[in-house]
Amino acid sequence: MIDMSDDLYRQALRDFKANRTHLAVEGFAKLRRIAPDYPGLDVAYAKALRRDARFEEVLAAFDTLRGDAVELGFEKAMCLLALGDAQESLAAFDWVLERRPNMAVAWYHSHAPALALLGMGEALPRLERALACTGPVNGNYAALLAAYRWLQGEAALAKSLARKGRHRVLIDGLKAIEPQLKQDHALFALAPQLLEHAMNEARTAGLVLEFGVRRGTSLRHLAAFAKQDVHGFDSFEGLPEAWGSAGPGLLSTASQLPVVPANAHLHPGWFEKTLPPFLSAHPGHVRFLNIDSDLYASARTVLFALAPRLVEGSVVVFDELIGNPSWKEDEFKALAEFKAAFDVQYEIFALSPATKQVALKILHAPRLAKSQ
Repeated sequence: MIDMSDDLYRQALRDFKANRTHLAVEGFAKLRRIAPDYPGLDVAYAKALRRDARFEEVLAAFDTLRGDAVELGFEKAMCLLALGDAQESLAAFDWVLERRPNMAVAWYHSHAPALALLGMGEALPRLERALACTGPVNGNYAALLAAYRWLQGEAALAKSLARKGRHRVLIDGLKAIEPQLKQDHALFALAPQLLEHAMNEARTAGLVLEFGVRRGTSLRHLAAFAKQDVHGFDSFEGLPEAWGSAGPGLLSTASQLPVVPANAHLHPGWFEKTLPPFLSAHPGHVRFLNIDSDLYASARTVLFALAPRLVEGSVVVFDELIGNPSWKEDEFKALAEFKAAFDVQYEIFALSPATKQVALKILHAPRLAKSQ
């Protein structure tokens, strides 16, 4: 039994490290049934659940999980953060930091609920504290702090923080969208808060659509915010091609559909197969569009297919427009080609550098550019 348990744990860990998180969850869950006292098992299980975007499951099982209390507390805080619970996530992060004050990753992520609840004056010191922790420090910490300083007009300070190329990724993205960025744009660090704000800005009647559903976290939020029917599109088989260093199949749910409310409707399959028949059956403009497809080709497919339905006032949110090392070749590239092909004018009214989201509003209906 011990050898079998070791084999199960090692295989689940390999799946986790290879981003096959749904398989890692299955492996750790099986081991919990066979050897519930296996060292470190519950922490690994909670991490795998969170990475598989099964945040509610972590919270539901939290009181039954055993192991390193601080590590488990961090997983709880991260799940609350992903679900947009600023108050509870900040309390959970602070509980962790009281017990492990040199935990850089907790300082870093705690800035998001701090920004939501207390403002930049509380958020920035938490990022600075993350950078000051001893031991290895993630380059994303400097990149985000530099981005915030740049947005505050402190270009020299931002430059001093972003000394390496990987530190400049966010600033480079912000510079690329600056021509369309409203001076009074809203700044967020929690994904659900940006989605809610963007939905409130979407006052044109029409369809509410999401492309890239996975476990349904954002679709459930949209269903609550929209107060109308919403539609989610996803293959539920993972990404159709490689993305960065990850191969095809990343973010798969193994065709398992998420539980969604009654006003949310799922359309399983690849976008190019499911979108045309959907549009034939659903006339009307697009009120709100959330693109969480990650890949250039998928985002381009959606934008070009929906061009005739986007009108003045339509709102489009990109889940990862900037911030990734390959951002220029992903959703950003699709938006740039869409803008050029249809002479689209838009303004960016909200962004979240921490989550890489950008929200824009169409200023006039897309039309084929003269060069097309």
